[in-house]
Amino acid sequence: MIVEQGIKGREIECAVLGNDNPQASTCGEIVLTSDFYAYDTKYIDEDGAKVVVPAAIAPEINDKIRAIAVQAYQTLGCAGMARVDVFLTPENEVVINEINTLPGFTNISMYPKLWQASGLGYTDLITRLIELALERHAADNALKTTM
Repeated sequence: MIVEQGIKGREIECAVLGNDNPQASTCGEIVLTSDFYAYDTKYIDEDGAKVVVPAAIAPEINDKIRAIAVQAYQTLGCAGMARVDVFLTPENEVVINEINTLPGFTNISMYPKLWQASGLGYTDLITRLIELALERHAADNALKTTM
């Protein structure tokens, strides 16, 4: 069991895309109608949460979260795609909640919505992910040696 301090703040999400030079999308926000973002809130209750893209935050806060998202992505050695979820406190402190290395990718998922709001449509996003996978595959093959 893990017990952690509760964090009062807004739930902000940022999509990251890339291998060696990752880019971050604009930020989005999950606005809850209840106290907790549980399974039912996310998937069953149609009024449980509202997705706001782009998030209603100041441009400098958006940029700060994007920079933190890229730094976290690179620190963990991520490749391809991930979504970085943070809490934004009332004092504008950014606290990383989690890094989702396999975010949802449906028509209601936050990841493609964030990229759409950043100017990268669904088809182009899929094309870019394929390109990144091929780049990574080529790099992995180049590292192999014969014994």
